[in-house]
This record gives sequence, C-alpha cells and structure tokens, in this order.
Amino acid sequence: MGGTTQTDGRRERSRRTAAKIVTAARRRFVENGYVETTVESIAEAACVSPQTVYYVFGTKPRLLDAALDATIAGDDQPVALIKRGWVDAVETATDAEGAVRAIAALAVAVLARVEPMLEVARRAASVPEVAAIYDETRRRRRLDQRQLVELLAGHGHLRDGLAVDDAADVVYALMSEELMVSLVTECGWSVERFGDWFADTLVAQLV
Repeated sequence: MGGTTQTDGRRERSRRTAAKIVTAARRRFVENGYVETTVESIAEAACVSPQTVYYVFGTKPRLLDAALDATIAGDDQPVALIKRGWVDAVETATDAEGAVRAIAALAVAVLARVEPMLEVARRAASVPEVAAIYDETRRRRRLDQRQLVELLAGHGHLRDGLAVDDAADVVYALMSEELMVSLVTECGWSVERFGDWFADTLVAQLV
C-alpha cells in the first residue's frame, strides 16, 4: 500500500511539473515565437532546470506539440476532445439546431484558445519538425470534426440530402482559425459576435 501511495505521489508531482512547463512554454512561444524561444527561457519561466525540460519532453518540437495539445483540450488530461463531457450536450439535444449550436459553442471556445499557438506553429513551419506538427494538428482537427458530423448524422440532425462527406467539408472550412482571424482580428469583430454568426452559419449549412 505504501509503495502504491508513493508511486501515485511521484506521478502527480511529475504531472504538475509537466503542466507547469507546458504553461510556461505556451506563454514564451506566443510572446517570442518558436524559433526565438529557447528551452532555457522556458525553464526559467517554469522555475525548473533546462535538464528537467529535456527529461520530461526530450526536444523543443515535442514541447511545442504538448503545448498545442494542452491548449486545444484546455487542460493536461490525456482525453481526446471528442470523448470529453461537452459531447453530452450534443447527445442530449432534442433538436438539430440545439445540437449544432452546442458544437458551434465548443468550436469557438477552442479556436479562441488555440489560434495564437497555431500561428506560432504556422510561422515556424520552415522548421521540418514544426511543419509536421502543424500538419498533424490540422489532420487531427479534421478527423475530430468529421466525428462530430457523424454524431449529428447518427441522431438524424443533418438536413435531408446532405451527405456526411459534404457536411464534414463545410465544417472543416468554417471551423478554422483563418476565418476567426479574418473576422475578429482583421475586421474587429468581438469573439461573442463571431460566435453568434458562426452558430447561425453552421445551423444554416447543416440543418
């Protein structure tokens, strides 16, 4: 019993250390860019040694990947976005519009959170490892979005005649950081206004 308690304690300390490093890395990457950010500066911000950063994450690209994952998820728990509790709002929606609006609310929250980190990766895409991370992040996002569309289709929430493939393409095009940057950053919309427009547009396209 004592050994199990000690092991659990070490795991929790390791988890907290990793989370602290990821938080510091995310802040430094957004402030200074990927290339300009050093492991030493991340370690200083996290109040750990550079050796600890390397021990936990191995390389700076792997740390960027971890920071992106944590930003998308909103925490450091290893649970896929599609398997999180918010899906209950889609599952229990009594009508198609309510289900689509639940998805839209999640999408806007995630986009607002992750857009700065995606911009970090995009700007550093000349680094091969970063380009691979950026591409994989977008690939996983498209897969998650298709699963959401399949969930809607399974509950009969897609409008008649709309194929899952076509709906998934529409969702991928609309649920993008580029669109949010265009309307919020460049056109000056508030995130709330963007969220309302996005939900209305998604309902119009899918329902």
